[in-house]
Amino acid sequence: MSKFRTHIGLILAMFLAISPVALYSANAATGGPRDAYITLQSPFLDASNTSDARVNQQMADGWVAKGWFGSGLLFQVAFAPVGSTINLTYNVRDKNGKPLAFTPVNLRMNKGYSEAASIISVDGVKTKGIDRPPFDQANVIHRTDAFGNVTFAVKNLDLESLGETEPESMTSKPIFSEDKLDRLHSQMLPEVNSEQADHSAITEFHYYIPKNPIVVAATKPTITLITPKLDATNSVTNAAKGLKQAYAPIGGELIVIYKVTGDDGKTGVPNKVVTLKVNGGKSSLQATTDAFGYAAFTLKNADTKPNSAPASATSAMPAASTAFATLVPEIADTTPASAEGVEFHYYRGISTSVAKSGKDFVVSVAVAGAAGKSATVSVTGAKKTTVKISSAMQVVPVKVSAGAKTVSVVIDGKTYTSKVVAK
Repeated sequence: MSKFRTHIGLILAMFLAISPVALYSANAATGGPRDAYITLQSPFLDASNTSDARVNQQMADGWVAKGWFGSGLLFQVAFAPVGSTINLTYNVRDKNGKPLAFTPVNLRMNKGYSEAASIISVDGVKTKGIDRPPFDQANVIHRTDAFGNVTFAVKNLDLESLGETEPESMTSKPIFSEDKLDRLHSQMLPEVNSEQADHSAITEFHYYIPKNPIVVAATKPTITLITPKLDATNSVTNAAKGLKQAYAPIGGELIVIYKVTGDDGKTGVPNKVVTLKVNGGKSSLQATTDAFGYAAFTLKNADTKPNSAPASATSAMPAASTAFATLVPEIADTTPASAEGVEFHYYRGISTSVAKSGKDFVVSVAVAGAAGKSATVSVTGAKKTTVKISSAMQVVPVKVSAGAKTVSVVIDGKTYTSKVVAK
């Protein structure tokens, strides 16, 4: 191939975009940090459900060797029925493995040099199905959430008659003629900084005409939480409730992805409506699974009485939480074999870190859960400043000299403090 260039206060809305920005004519630059590691969370793809996995990855390794892309690039080719929706969900981390929260991610749709002829849409932004390298056919930017996750609902708009022939299996090669006029595929690349600076994944979907209706038996489905990926480093398990609990900044948005598998315990169930019951049914949200069985939700929090900031992501949850959301998935007219619930507790607070900059030091004050508020920041030896907080997590840099520092941030009359040493 050629070079690829809420609790009642909780408002739940099914927006599959976080602060979307559409760009049409050229590749979009987000200005994000270098060395972002971008991994595909949904759909989960590996050698068992992708075409010619070894050969395609060898091609990707070759592109990296030529200096076209950052190390670790994945190139995967998968299949989906023509007309499908695919919920592409990515996790973004820095080189140290820390989630890059609230970071712009550009989805390069039918990227330049892809030879893609499909018509796809995200947030109403459509490709034209004409490859004009080096330009992408379309770009849409979303921001990651507090866990570094971002999702895009990619809808194929081609006529069914234009689909490729269904392959013998999901690991077979796509079937199209030598002149490629009957080839129908899309190709996506998420980008934070640039092709060379990111460690990313190119995903190519070939749209086929199913020989038979796709039916997956699901009288006892399994409903599994895929995103956020919660483990011992970022959550706690409440055995009494039978679910995992995690902290999130108040006022922020969270990406929640569930996978529904059928009675066989492995096959994704498409076109199935999943309902999230919130806090025992005080409210609910619905989403339909995509071609691979993934249902995508975006949760927006609107509580006004945050919990205190935890000492760490694995601190015990407050005994009397003032802002939380308990989510339990269900599917009508089924008895799930299992359904993983999750509970988020929302907080406001600050965290601090310090780094040397020339002869001086910079204290980075991360203000969480104060979007739309004014924050007055005081650091020992530095001039007091008042800033408008515009996101669920915002970093305020303060230049200081060496020595022990006390950081104080006043929001809505309440003071949040932290101590750091610049050395």
